[in-house]
Amino acid sequence: MRICPFSLVFFLIACIFPSFAQLNNRVFEDRMVVEEADSGKFSVGLNALSFFKNNEYTGTIIDGYTLFGYQFQPYVSYNLNKNVRIDAGGYFQKDFGNNKFSTTAPIFSIKWRKKEYSLIFGNLESSLNHRLIEPLYDFERVLNNRLETGVQFQIHRDDFFLDTWIDWQYMQYWLDTKQEQLVAGLSVQKRILKIGSGSLSVPFQILTRHQGGQLDIAGLPIQTLFNTAVGLNWTQPVNGLFRQVTLNGLYLYDKDLTHSRQAYYDGNGYYANATLSTKFGLDLMASYWKGNEFQAFDGGKIYQAVSYFDPTRIQPSPQLMIFRVLYDYKVAPNLYLTLRYEPYFDLAFHTFQYSYAVYVNYRDKYYFKRRR
Repeated sequence: MRICPFSLVFFLIACIFPSFAQLNNRVFEDRMVVEEADSGKFSVGLNALSFFKNNEYTGTIIDGYTLFGYQFQPYVSYNLNKNVRIDAGGYFQKDFGNNKFSTTAPIFSIKWRKKEYSLIFGNLESSLNHRLIEPLYDFERVLNNRLETGVQFQIHRDDFFLDTWIDWQYMQYWLDTKQEQLVAGLSVQKRILKIGSGSLSVPFQILTRHQGGQLDIAGLPIQTLFNTAVGLNWTQPVNGLFRQVTLNGLYLYDKDLTHSRQAYYDGNGYYANATLSTKFGLDLMASYWKGNEFQAFDGGKIYQAVSYFDPTRIQPSPQLMIFRVLYDYKVAPNLYLTLRYEPYFDLAFHTFQYSYAVYVNYRDKYYFKRRR
């Protein structure tokens, strides 16, 4: 695999002033909070997301398309004690222009938490809650494939974040026509140094997908894919109009461990970001991506060497300059409006692309009195 000298220099410069490696997606996180004050309480809650994302892409690795619709998740919650919470409910997604619900599914979760440690069984704190970088995990999965089921272990501290999980995506039965499929992940960010008000941390992320099993009649070979990223991150709070400056650099690597069905057996990439955050909820972000035969099975579509829609469309060395304007506005308690404009220059295809989006997030719960 060849390494572009320009991309290596860009990566090393970014690492001098590293930062939080992912887009600021905190308003999309939907965590099951377990607090001692809620012990013995029943509650009903609602998580809802309305979305409109228009991708004006043409003449590149993927075609343009629009995501437009809403999701809602009503649930009943019971805090068994100060450490255990049980949720049950349903998940519904309606894509506009489709007369039927595109997704309807029951949800059930048990979460145990003690201090900074937590364990979840059932429906996971999924999707953007993992805080994965976009080349490894497509932001749009929160709009069209956000449910995950399995087991998850987390550690949340001010200086350390760990999320590891198994998402069991397809259960295989005797003489099944499909392969068993699961995804396992690890997302870690550890602060290693503080200098004044700034902090230096190291992110390390792994995703692996396995397809196989012994009960099916699909006749396909076993496939195991491996995606990973590691880098450095610097966060520097500032005063005045701007709240924070962040920069980062990461190295990514992917490998088909079974040499099965991918166009390339392995690949790599360099990803760098610089973000300027204001106290008004407005973020300005610039990113650079240089890939070399890189393929991530759940990664953002614009970063891949092979088209998500058409595997015959290949660009082995994608190179992007991305500029983002991100705005989160708190309309009311538990209600957020998010606006995004994300243009980018595709340096491999010599084209200008852009997308824009509007999101409305609502999350709230209503408590009943304690059990007798």
